[in-house]
Amino acid sequence: MNALAAKASYLYSLSNFDGTAPFNWVRMNVDGATGEVSVADPATQSVVIFNKFGMQIFDFDTSQFGNVVDFAVDNEGNFLLLNYQYPGSRPTLTKCNYRGEFISRTEFKGFPPDMASGFSPNRLFFKNSRFYLASDSKMKIVLTDSNGIFQSGYDLAALIKFDEKMIQSNTGIFGLTVDNSGRILFTIPSLFTVFIVSPDGTLTSFGKRGSSPGKFNIASGIAEDDKGNIYVTDKLKCAVIVFDRDYNFKTEFGYRGDNMDNLIVPNDLAVDNNGKVYVSQLRGRGVSVFAVNLDQ
Repeated sequence: MNALAAKASYLYSLSNFDGTAPFNWVRMNVDGATGEVSVADPATQSVVIFNKFGMQIFDFDTSQFGNVVDFAVDNEGNFLLLNYQYPGSRPTLTKCNYRGEFISRTEFKGFPPDMASGFSPNRLFFKNSRFYLASDSKMKIVLTDSNGIFQSGYDLAALIKFDEKMIQSNTGIFGLTVDNSGRILFTIPSLFTVFIVSPDGTLTSFGKRGSSPGKFNIASGIAEDDKGNIYVTDKLKCAVIVFDRDYNFKTEFGYRGDNMDNLIVPNDLAVDNNGKVYVSQLRGRGVSVFAVNLDQ
């Protein structure tokens, strides 16, 4: 596929009746069936829900559950909130419905000492009835079953041969996602690299430093679509860089500026199955939505 043939165009920003929802670096989840988008906003400790046209339709307060650091959505549309009841407490998982009404709470159990020591996860994914808990700074990921019982774990620093000094001198993981096959994809900006860990622990990687198309300055958020294309935000370029399933460069879009189709320090992103890409950014620019066509 010729990279020049791939196209991306700005559609709209997630909005409420006052205009663009002024988020800064939020977590997002896209419902593939309904097209609804859920956003967890740490600034207001709330979850905000938008319809498939990008208009806000509901929100609820999450502070009642403690400090919520990330969330996922289960197959029934319930929200799974990774939260801490108070500073220094152990992480728990709170399930609530789309109106924020409490359903249940899960305690995580059975972590071995080498995975539990100092492990305070700040990322959550729910795939194939498993929870993936990740600590960006510790570069560790723990898998549990649907009851929160430990199954396995990955020490990502060990996989990429980081020693303790290298961990301390780097900023840890920036972008992180888990695909439907259980592969873990993550970025480390200081290495200008995307890493992929298969369920059996096999590590692959790609990426080069540079300012030309397809190269990284500060690689950040990462997402994968249903065809295996990989989307990576670059904070310094203020762009989204797209690669195919074989890690070949396809296109870039966004770029720094104040126009609606520009981006300001993009971070997390999400991709639906209809060619829409949702990009979270700074300076109150909220979440911009792009239509991406990679099949031309």
